[in-house]
Amino acid sequence: MDDDMPTRAGTAAWWLARAENAADRPRRRRMLSLDLIADTALSLLDNEGADALTMRRLAQQLQCSQAALYRHVTGRDELIVIAMDRAVGLGLPAPPEGLDWRQTAEWLAHAFRDFLLAHPGLVAFMRGTERLSPNSLIGLESSLELFIGIGLSVREAYATASALATFVVGSVQFNLGVATADPEEQQLRQRLYEGLDPGRYPVLVAHAQELSRVGSSDEFEFGLAALLDAIEARITPGGG
Repeated sequence: MDDDMPTRAGTAAWWLARAENAADRPRRRRMLSLDLIADTALSLLDNEGADALTMRRLAQQLQCSQAALYRHVTGRDELIVIAMDRAVGLGLPAPPEGLDWRQTAEWLAHAFRDFLLAHPGLVAFMRGTERLSPNSLIGLESSLELFIGIGLSVREAYATASALATFVVGSVQFNLGVATADPEEQQLRQRLYEGLDPGRYPVLVAHAQELSRVGSSDEFEFGLAALLDAIEARITPGGG
């Protein structure tokens, strides 16, 4: 990589450089903290939408100068990365004790999905680099321990953890703005399917009522079960 090119926020190189800079930076008491900045950014996303997430608006919300804010983050790109790391930490609480591996994976998947559904503005900013953030790495470490512990190889455990995270985020992102559980929306979907050309869409027309009532939660539960079934098959003798 060209040394003169800027490092994209959220990449491994960016996190490494940030850690080095933090180690070299003299410690001093500050009124602002990264957690406060991130929490305020997430609040802006929830209450005012993505367009409100600017350095100027954030400084107003924090009642500080933009100069003070820039001492913590260099711009909006870094702000988004820091906020996404905070969101991951809030969205991945520790599961209850006493669960087996499958129950643990199910609990975590549901907890993260519920968090994203409650904060849909976050999903648009998830581009993959947040998986390198500190809170994501904590979650990854726990997932690796979980899946290695049931007999998967290190590579399989990593791929499994990534696949589950990708599935949860994708399931939320794909259904944003679609109220599949709303009765009125279901009726409209049924009318849409029934009005199609039966010669071209025979299955949709014939099963319009039933298909219109398949919601995002149904899709999520089926997909999650399919993923976990595939994992179970790999750790069951003769199953994979």
